[in-house]
Amino acid sequence: MTRRLVTFVTVSATLVLAGCAGLAQPGADGGAVGTGAQGAGAAAPAVPVRPPEPTEGRKTLDRAVAQFEQGKFAEAIRMIQESPEIVADGPAVRAQSLKTLAFAQCVAGRRPACRRSFDALLALDPSFDLAPAETGHPSWGPEFDRARAAAKPVAPAAAAGIGASRR
Repeated sequence: MTRRLVTFVTVSATLVLAGCAGLAQPGADGGAVGTGAQGAGAAAPAVPVRPPEPTEGRKTLDRAVAQFEQGKFAEAIRMIQESPEIVADGPAVRAQSLKTLAFAQCVAGRRPACRRSFDALLALDPSFDLAPAETGHPSWGPEFDRARAAAKPVAPAAAAGIGASRR
C-alpha cells in the first residue's frame, strides 16, 4: 500500500508540475502565458495578429518606387498615372504616389508636370513636407518649394475632407 501511495503521489506531483510549468513561461506580452487581459482563467494565449495585406494601390506604388529607384522614370510615371488602384486607395497611398510621381517627373525633365503633381499633393495634404534628405535635391527641391509657397492656407475643417474616399 505504501509503495502504491508513493507512486501515486510521485506521478500526480509530476503531472501537476508539468501542467503548471507552461503557465510560468513568459508570453508575447512579457507576462505569464494564460494571464493576459482575460486574467488567470484564460483558456489559451492570444494569437499574434498578422499585419494586414497591402492594398492593390500600395502594391502598385511599391512597384513604381522600385522602377524609380532603378532609374526607369518613364515606367514609374506610367505605372502611377495608369493605376486605378492608387486612385481608389486611401490618402496616404495617394500622397506617396503623388510624391513619387513628382520626383520621377522632375528627374525626367518634366518640370511643369512635376509642379502640378506637387500642387495636387499639397491639395490632398496641406501639411505634407519632404524628408530632410529630400529637400535639397536639385531637381525636385526647388519645384516643391515653389508649390509650397504658392499653396493657399486651407481651413482645418476643409483640409480634413480633402481626398477622403467615400466607400
